[in-house]
Amino acid sequence: MTEGKGKHESGSSRGFYRDLAMMVLGILALGGAVFFLLFLLADNPDGNPSTTPVAAETTVTSTPSTTASTAETTSTSSTTTIPASTTVPVRPPEEVRVVVLNSMGLAGAAGRMTERLEEAGYQTLQADDYDPELDPSRIWFREGFSAEANVLLEFLPPNAVVQPLEEEDLQEGADVIMILGSGYEE
Repeated sequence: MTEGKGKHESGSSRGFYRDLAMMVLGILALGGAVFFLLFLLADNPDGNPSTTPVAAETTVTSTPSTTASTAETTSTSSTTTIPASTTVPVRPPEEVRVVVLNSMGLAGAAGRMTERLEEAGYQTLQADDYDPELDPSRIWFREGFSAEANVLLEFLPPNAVVQPLEEEDLQEGADVIMILGSGYEE
């Protein structure tokens, strides 16, 4: 019999631990990819944006890591707090008073927009002109009517701006003021 090492015996155990570490890292990487895909699909399986409010919660994440030379496993933790979201109720159109002002000089544009808003169910005030000419179109809202002002954006071009009303005495009685700017086209 010959003395010495067997046919499959290694001279060092370093290769074993290296292989073990690579296997563990591969499993963690594959598991992380699967978890990520499941996380994406679980919240939104059909791809549509979610409108459900989310309560505040705290998530603690542990990430195991293996060092190649010693095959020790350590754990690192991080804490993430997701802020509470609130859902602002939007009043129905019949509870929102809107006035349309024309700042672009196209005769009758504010009156025609007022008719469109009436057909959509909004309470409307007498259309009027506004000076100076503005660009782009804007929607100014009184305190508490920002959600309704954002809904009214559907009637204006995509570059329209929503802003809080700065001049409180402008068009008293209106909750929202829509100003047709020079970029507005019917």
